[in-house]
Amino acid sequence: MSSAAVRRDTIAARRAGGSNHRDRIVAAAVRAIEEHGGDAGLAVIADLAGLPRPHVYRHFTGKDELDRAVARHAAKTLGAWIRPSLTVRGTPPQVIEGLITRVLQWAAEHPNLYRFRVRLGPGEAVPQLTGALAAYLGNDGPPEHVVAGVIGMVDASVLWWFEHRDQIDQRALSASLSAQVWLLLSAALTTLDPAAALTPSYEG
Repeated sequence: MSSAAVRRDTIAARRAGGSNHRDRIVAAAVRAIEEHGGDAGLAVIADLAGLPRPHVYRHFTGKDELDRAVARHAAKTLGAWIRPSLTVRGTPPQVIEGLITRVLQWAAEHPNLYRFRVRLGPGEAVPQLTGALAAYLGNDGPPEHVVAGVIGMVDASVLWWFEHRDQIDQRALSASLSAQVWLLLSAALTTLDPAAALTPSYEG
């Protein structure tokens, strides 16, 4: 067996019995990114976790794997934050504006973590949001490639806003971005089913 395979097996074994340490390291990495930005190093992360730096490598193959774990954590946290906006009553445009408002609130409170999640891509957010929209509309929802494009547009707009807050306030950005998102989703749904764009699965 190669040394690389031995290392992978060893890390896998440590993970099986060390999920608490993994969670502790991910939490420390999140804190480091929040405080120092996305380029926070392993030394800072290990210090915040209260662990010697070599211990990080006992649970992750390297910084790339740790980064992916942090991005998944950020995506799940953001997903949990916006989920209530997908269960409220209202027209589709109203629900979308509620969702975008929640996204902007979270981004404003966690700008470094938001930037970090964007840098590593939408990941699990695409199927999660596709599923939520499908449940709301009572059909298959928009195609995943459309949802990925919408997420990309929202992310790009939020990153732009971080650098240009003097040009548009959070409420105005939410209204503008929500209108654009609805135009895209409505067009995609109309292509699939002309009635779907204006027919949510419950009475508003």
